[in-house]
Amino acid sequence: MTTARDPVWHASRLVQWGLRPLARPAQEAEYRELVERYFDDGVLRNTVRELADGLGLHVLDVSEHGVVLAPMEDSIFALKPADFRPGSSKVDDRLLDGLAQVAIAATVFPRARDLDEDPDIVRSPVTVDEVETQLRQLCERLSEEARGAPDPSADDERRGLTEAWRVYMQRLDSMETRDSRKAMRATRRIIEYALDRLREFGCFTQVRQGSEVAWQPTRRYQVIVQQLAGTALFQLVRDALNGPTSPGEGEG
Repeated sequence: MTTARDPVWHASRLVQWGLRPLARPAQEAEYRELVERYFDDGVLRNTVRELADGLGLHVLDVSEHGVVLAPMEDSIFALKPADFRPGSSKVDDRLLDGLAQVAIAATVFPRARDLDEDPDIVRSPVTVDEVETQLRQLCERLSEEARGAPDPSADDERRGLTEAWRVYMQRLDSMETRDSRKAMRATRRIIEYALDRLREFGCFTQVRQGSEVAWQPTRRYQVIVQQLAGTALFQLVRDALNGPTSPGEGEG
């Protein structure tokens, strides 16, 4: 790497590496050098953050594992729902994709206190069956809570979640009346697709557990989900799965 270059050039290179989620400093000499310099050089560190901010990116984390960036809502790098499932314009498919993502996160982080732990802790791989169990449990809990309750307003955080679980339950019911095994395959496919897409974004790796395929969450995925843990939507999901957290609950 040419150290005589302007700090802005080096900062731009590091941001560019961060936009390659599958790249690893351990495998790329320039990437590794830039990460090491980021920790040692305050000017470079500030320049990286300013540059990222100008591009509409949050710098969530920088470590020996690489740079984790997250787009702001108006960033050109923000992933649109249509980008996640190219070729599909169905709103229902997008709602189910979002619901699957919620179930995957809840499976990787089953307890509230897990979200506060060091992202360097290696999480157990998850299987499609485990995520599907979590997804069905979530939808059943939300269905129970909705009985006799008014529909959420248009600006309510719960509205999108409500629409998603209703689509899921309707699709599941219509399939299971004909062939329960077919319904199982269909819901599994939604989850498999979500996990495969997350793997493409560097959030999971695929591993084997005996004869079964499983997905191992990466440090990148843990950092991203931990950043989302404070959102109102994530809190709604946690409450639906575990009940509202009371003071001291989940500690120890």
